[in-house]
Amino acid sequence: MKKKAKEKDSSKKRLRSYSLLLIFLICILMALGCFAMLTSYSDTIEEESGNIAQQSVENTTGNLRSSVDVYLGMARNLGEAVLNGEYEDARDFTVQLHRMSRRDSYGDIAFVRYCKDGEEYNVSDDAFNSEMEAAPVREMLDQGIMGCAGVVADRQFSLSVVAYCIPLDDDGEAAFGDSEEKFDYADALVVFYPVSSVVSYAESLSDANYTNSRYTVICTPDGEVVRMLFKDSNYEVDEHGNIFETVRQEFNDKTIYDDLIANVNTGTSGKYFETVNGETTIVSISCLMENNETIFTVVGYYSSADIYPSGYFVIRAILGAMFILFAIAFLIAVVVLIQRYRHRKMLEAAQDTNSVLGCNSRPKFEKIATEILQKNPGTNFAVVVTDINHFEYFSDQLGYDTMLQSLKHLQLIYSRLMQMSETYGYIDNGRFVLLLHYRELETLESRINSAISLATQRSGGMSGNFTLALYGGIYITERGITDSVSKMIELAIEAEKATKYQYDFGNFRYYSELHHASTIQNEYIEVNMYKALENHDFKVFYQPKYNILDRRPDGCEALVRWYNPERDEYMQPGVFMPLFEANGFIMDLDHYVFEQVCLYVEDAVMNGLPLFPISVNASRITATDRDFVKYYTEVKQKHNIADGFFTIEFTESFAYEDYDMLRDIVSELHKAGFKCSIDDFGSGFSSYNILKELPMDEIKLDQFFIKQGFSPDRDIKVLTSIISLARELHMKVTQEGVEHADQVEALRALGCQVVQGYYYSKPLSLTDYIGFLSNDKKI
Repeated sequence: MKKKAKEKDSSKKRLRSYSLLLIFLICILMALGCFAMLTSYSDTIEEESGNIAQQSVENTTGNLRSSVDVYLGMARNLGEAVLNGEYEDARDFTVQLHRMSRRDSYGDIAFVRYCKDGEEYNVSDDAFNSEMEAAPVREMLDQGIMGCAGVVADRQFSLSVVAYCIPLDDDGEAAFGDSEEKFDYADALVVFYPVSSVVSYAESLSDANYTNSRYTVICTPDGEVVRMLFKDSNYEVDEHGNIFETVRQEFNDKTIYDDLIANVNTGTSGKYFETVNGETTIVSISCLMENNETIFTVVGYYSSADIYPSGYFVIRAILGAMFILFAIAFLIAVVVLIQRYRHRKMLEAAQDTNSVLGCNSRPKFEKIATEILQKNPGTNFAVVVTDINHFEYFSDQLGYDTMLQSLKHLQLIYSRLMQMSETYGYIDNGRFVLLLHYRELETLESRINSAISLATQRSGGMSGNFTLALYGGIYITERGITDSVSKMIELAIEAEKATKYQYDFGNFRYYSELHHASTIQNEYIEVNMYKALENHDFKVFYQPKYNILDRRPDGCEALVRWYNPERDEYMQPGVFMPLFEANGFIMDLDHYVFEQVCLYVEDAVMNGLPLFPISVNASRITATDRDFVKYYTEVKQKHNIADGFFTIEFTESFAYEDYDMLRDIVSELHKAGFKCSIDDFGSGFSSYNILKELPMDEIKLDQFFIKQGFSPDRDIKVLTSIISLARELHMKVTQEGVEHADQVEALRALGCQVVQGYYYSKPLSLTDYIGFLSNDKKI
């Protein structure tokens, strides 16, 4: 009877399984039928929506053409006025040219230059370094072509402007054809107009015409946005960023990105479809050509649902029906996901807990310790690493079970040692790590000695005739937290292994860099730091950076030195910076350095001095201040410095301490017109996470990348992979600490763009740096 009952239950279970499978298959078949109809109808809507989107950007390109041509006409009028004028000599020509360029009839000109016999001059008759001229302008001047060269970055004034080239032949025929007098003072004019004026001239370019798009922009051929024609208030897009990168991130499709670039290179229109968050989105592009080169692009981002709402009403109705049909499948999926979630939690628990001892693993300890340190910034903590002397020997001689008893004995001692806001964990091979707080070092040492005393006492539950002997290292944070927990553990282990030094107490050593720091020197620094800031004893030095691929200067990094007028010598940053970071004075110093750099840039612009972009350092304390971005933006605007000129450098250690925080800071800086860089890349433990998590403009490789390692072949492979990956992510790669010519050649062969180091120049005073930039010799 029982057997028959079991067989009957088994049959019922199989029947239920088959019934559920049949229902599931019917739902799938019905859903497939609905999906086929939906796909056909959706394709029609997408095609029509794409045509509307494409027509919109092409109309915009036509309107933009009229605006570009109007300014070309005004520049041409200026050229005609020059040809038709009467000049006593070349000096009179430049004076009259300067006056004419200020007239309203020639448009709101930003500035004018002219060319004669292959040389370029400002209207003040000063020779202009033609190597600083944008490549499209130089090409049109060399070929004698009249027209618009597009948006160019003028490095003399650090401005983005629209450039027009106006040839002036000897007889004027090639340019205008109506001047018979010989003209000897110039071969061509270059008229520069503000970008905003040119792209805003056409009245039809108003946001009312683009309300069916998520955004529509006018940008350079490189994708840099020059005017946001329309932006949906509910849609986030960087109005000062690169629109091609925005599309790439939105679509996550390199093929579409490559096709957009190909459109720009060939001057063709195009439209691309992609499903984003369940919506069919469209990117349309149209190019404005001049002399067979693209000078402007118009990019529109659309949703089919916005362009064709009635069609999507039908789609939503069908989707509603499909939702019901998929409900059963969803329930099955939920069961599967719950099982997978439980399995994942079990794996996480296994990673967080040592399976043998049942206590925290090292990763779990680091996570908990980091949280404790962040919640208690004013408390002194010590990271203590303990080790069993001759652990491997005892493991071999006494066996696994005996050593496991010893480890459990230690774990019990450490667990009872813990107080509130403390934790411990097991690393490996008999090594534990503790996080202890303290007021005085004597109290800390007393607690550790108590634990050692308990550990060395024989326990009745332990077998084997031996006594545990413990030794270890200690990292203390009495002057503030400047390292990650992982780094603290490594430094404590380093102290533990430093056999050439005496023990500080028992068999334990402190990590000496903090514990044995010079008290007199630190007191001198803290007493005099505000006075030195007031007296401008902190001097800003500028270390040049050089683009080895383009063979040109690439700017510099602003560094600070403390000048002691009594001793007539400089104090190096490594002496005072760690203390400033610990006591918070670093924020005052960062603000001072940035203000001094801005004063130099403003003066250089006013006096026509050569000028290149500058990188400034921001400490973690400065960057995490709530008014950080606001302060730097206000100072930059006060001194009338263009967006994109400054790069803010952050240390790699700050990055891997809190990716989310730094990502938000970088986003705000980008919106405010700053570029961002990671300094000392490769010196930490999470370098690849930085490339993945943070949208940096530049990475600066730590000097150890170019130092000889275990194998030269391995050195090259590691460096090659880092440079290649960073460049694929559109980050500029700068190698620090370059001192030899063979290093430069090797880096150039690997594709590294920029180098910084003593091979080109040491850090220079402001006077020497200006002289360095003014040197006419090829660097």
